[in-house]
Amino acid sequence: MSFIQRLLPRVAGAWVLAVFFAGCLRPALASPTTFVTALPVAENQALTRFNWNPAFGSQRFTSFQFPFDLAYGVDARWTIFTTFNPVYASIQTQTLSGQHEVSTGGLGDTLAFARYTLFSQDTPKSTLRIAPLAGLYLPNGSNTLSDANGLLPAPIQTGSGSVAPYGGVAFGWNGPAYGLAADSTFRHNPITHTGISPGDQFRVDGQGELRLFPLTLPNLGLPKGELWLSIEENYQHDSLSHINGQVSSGSGGASFYQDAILEWATLHYEIGAGIQLPVVQDLNSPNDVREKRQLLFFTEYYFSGFKRHKQ
Repeated sequence: MSFIQRLLPRVAGAWVLAVFFAGCLRPALASPTTFVTALPVAENQALTRFNWNPAFGSQRFTSFQFPFDLAYGVDARWTIFTTFNPVYASIQTQTLSGQHEVSTGGLGDTLAFARYTLFSQDTPKSTLRIAPLAGLYLPNGSNTLSDANGLLPAPIQTGSGSVAPYGGVAFGWNGPAYGLAADSTFRHNPITHTGISPGDQFRVDGQGELRLFPLTLPNLGLPKGELWLSIEENYQHDSLSHINGQVSSGSGGASFYQDAILEWATLHYEIGAGIQLPVVQDLNSPNDVREKRQLLFFTEYYFSGFKRHKQ
């Protein structure tokens, strides 16, 4: 059975749930966990978000990522984002002297991009946004980490080694009881002559969010807090990578992930915890690291931006 044939029933099931929520519930505020492109940020509002994402896979692969996101709403249409990504990872490798565990750590590549709200529609109980985005990955990480046995495996390299253009489009539909969000993005990784150059990456992410508590909002004012269930899906396709400028035929492939997250939200801050599981991993090499699970933890805080003096 092909990857597409295995994937279609699961995607169809996810969209049936989303359509059910859309038909039976009132709209609500969406705050995706696994992608930041669709995060709602108002004019002159700033957002800070800290994530802790431990991941575990085959070959005793372990990774701890600590992405830190900053966003600022310049005006009603423009929002700028920056993501810093400290990371620690370890893996077991096979050498002539037997199995050997190696590890790396440091700052990974930094993402900076701008989002422009091309289309918006506001009603008393919902908002709709469609926004293209564009930016760059800056090579703060390293793609040439090595030891006495040569270059370390690609999963524990901390960077790409080159400035990588990044772009896509984000969608968000928000209201008082549920939310929908999605994005489609592409990252072009130029080939470097030294080290491991990851292939281009194409992603599609989707989210449906349902308020669990309180079941109804008060007629006046806001509740002290709200409990949400976020169901998210992530599709990722990686092109062939290169090692010292030469194509690596046993690299790249496609993966599809299913996520479930519980979030507690107030007017200014939000915390969340959940799990991400690989549903399909159609990789080009049987020896590639296959992720088993990833835990998702985050906290974010919204606050007013800079004061603007009237002219």
